[in-house]
Amino acid sequence: MTMFEVLDETGRNTNLRDRIREVLERVAPHVAETTGLPLPAQARYRLLPPKAWREEFRLNAHRILARDIAELDPTPAEIDATRVVLKGAGAAAVLVWPLVLGSTHKAADGQHETVIAPTTWRHAGLLADDPAIHQVVAHELVHHLQAKARAGEVWKTFFPARRGLENIPRDSFTYVLEGHATWADQQVTGRLFGTPADHRQARKSWRYRLHDNPVIRRLGPSREAYEQGAALIARAVQAHGTHSVNRIWKDVSLLPTAEELADPAAWARRLWPQATDGDVRLRIFPPSRRKGMT
Repeated sequence: MTMFEVLDETGRNTNLRDRIREVLERVAPHVAETTGLPLPAQARYRLLPPKAWREEFRLNAHRILARDIAELDPTPAEIDATRVVLKGAGAAAVLVWPLVLGSTHKAADGQHETVIAPTTWRHAGLLADDPAIHQVVAHELVHHLQAKARAGEVWKTFFPARRGLENIPRDSFTYVLEGHATWADQQVTGRLFGTPADHRQARKSWRYRLHDNPVIRRLGPSREAYEQGAALIARAVQAHGTHSVNRIWKDVSLLPTAEELADPAAWARRLWPQATDGDVRLRIFPPSRRKGMT
């Protein structure tokens, strides 16, 4: 049984804290059944003020760099260049945070956690949209399951060539991680509400609309990562079930090539030799008309 820990570090969102805990208990069994992945022993969600959320965003990137330095021994020039990139990413977080409904990463204590700024949810209209809350909570929970499934594997690094990942398109990681979570949140909310939830239909604030423009959107994952990524996963599951898809967490050679990112059927055909009689076949809800998760 998974222990869900939801912390309100804003000091003013106890009702939302309790609601997220309730939603986690409701969606968790559906997330596990839909994905065919086991739930982790623990899952932590933290509600933070925007400034604290941006600081967690910065610290997460620096933890990845510190791990890379310890494990890969990059040159001083490589380290300096990466720190310049991180400085720019930290500045970008000031513009992007109103659009990011949740972010899941490995915390300093080694546990994976989801950080949420309730102010973002207010600007995005989620607080008045219960299906959308289920959608986002389920989406981030999928990331916890993904992390458990790929334990020991490094997908996020600033030096892919030093980890033997130079031949895998960078977009491939994002398409699979976000596409898988998007596909799953559609299936889960489709089961619970009869049709997949679409948080983009919620009423947005002027602040959200101000930041929701192509220039700022380019600073985060592309919408195509969610849309096309979900199409990749949906096609593979329809063809072979979840078992073959879940082999990717331990075998990066199965990640889609640049050509397969645009051709879900081709990727599904390459996964076919990995399918087994134990595949899980599910009722598949068609994709919603939304533009993807933030």
